[in-house]
Amino acid sequence: MNTSNITCFCCQNAWTALQPNGDEELPEGVSVVEIPCSGRIDEVMMLRALRTGSQIVMVIACLEGNCKNRTGNYHARRRVDEARSLLSQLGLDPRRIVMFNLASNQNSYWLEAVKETKELAQALGPIRILEGDR
Repeated sequence: MNTSNITCFCCQNAWTALQPNGDEELPEGVSVVEIPCSGRIDEVMMLRALRTGSQIVMVIACLEGNCKNRTGNYHARRRVDEARSLLSQLGLDPRRIVMFNLASNQNSYWLEAVKETKELAQALGPIRILEGDR
């Protein structure tokens, strides 16, 4: 079972620059899964992360129009929207999947996105499958 509150699927291009260095540490409760391109993320990966114990899934993609694979971040956005729709159909809060578009030089925005997502995870609490989230 996943022990992270947040599973973050992060585009390799963005993660190279966003990852903590030296004296910095990855925020507690955040597990990063580096993927070659955000366009490789799919609904199954996101839902599996939630099923195995994460409270929230973050998807970090390149800025729109800045993907080295041209349209990966657009595909990621479409799949995030589809996964959110599936959560709604299951009676779970679609805010459990969040997406941020970040440039590789936006480390402070990355930390702010993590902080914002951790606050959301705390507000939503654990997933209650039988009762639904709402």
